[in-house]
Amino acid sequence: MLLLKDGVKYLPYEYSSEEELAQIVIEHIKEIFGANSLYFDPQTMKTQIGIIARNDGIILTLNQNQWYILEVELATHSLHKHIIPQITKFSIAYQQPETKRKLAETLSTLIQHDPHKKATMHTQKIEDIHKYITETIETPPTIAIITDQTTPELDAICKNLPFKTKTTDFKTYTRENTGINVHIHQFTPLYEKPPIPKTLLNILTVMEQIYKKGKTYDEAVKITAKKLKLYHGTIRAACTREIGLTSNQLRKILKEKEKMKQILTEKFPEYADIIKETMQ
Repeated sequence: MLLLKDGVKYLPYEYSSEEELAQIVIEHIKEIFGANSLYFDPQTMKTQIGIIARNDGIILTLNQNQWYILEVELATHSLHKHIIPQITKFSIAYQQPETKRKLAETLSTLIQHDPHKKATMHTQKIEDIHKYITETIETPPTIAIITDQTTPELDAICKNLPFKTKTTDFKTYTRENTGINVHIHQFTPLYEKPPIPKTLLNILTVMEQIYKKGKTYDEAVKITAKKLKLYHGTIRAACTREIGLTSNQLRKILKEKEKMKQILTEKFPEYADIIKETMQ
């Protein structure tokens, strides 16, 4: 495949190793699994009978109360030999209560010592971190298999794994005669974005009138209320009280589009792309 942007060619990039692909995938965890996801470095699990299982990382998706075991593989390798034995070992280890207890303790400790992860948990109103992790891990994980290209072998493998699986191929294209420094990634996210919250929809409709149509705030509220068939007060509440602003604060912030954009992105991180597009 060839990508063409503004007359410039982008050519398929061949990863030098699984480690390189894994590193690039890790850099884009939030784009793959969602804004409220946390990545943890590969974990090794060992049962009392000596079975050892190691993964390519663990991902928690906080707003979905779900967790993933990450497997990153190059299609040129034997996926059958790599994935099935590893996930089978993990399945055996996962059935042991002691394994789950140790995993919960490990992840909880890592969060407590990582200010960013800890802040993300608090943003989602998760106060008892260990309890949340323990309860989440009680539900079997989803195996996330990320390769450089999908193969018939991978489809067959997924049907025979002991856990639910999700797959995506992660491709990279580099600008002709430039190399990896200028690149484009192509992949399908592994999460489904929920419908836009009504509060955000109301706000963005107002923002569109202000920043794209040149309307004043009061004019934008009237137009939005009529368009969405809502009371003016409902629209004003969405733009102020429901995002922690007073009317005076909002009117001042509206003069600084980037600041308003930042506030909305912090309140609704999963919809950063929609916010950005609406407020260009």
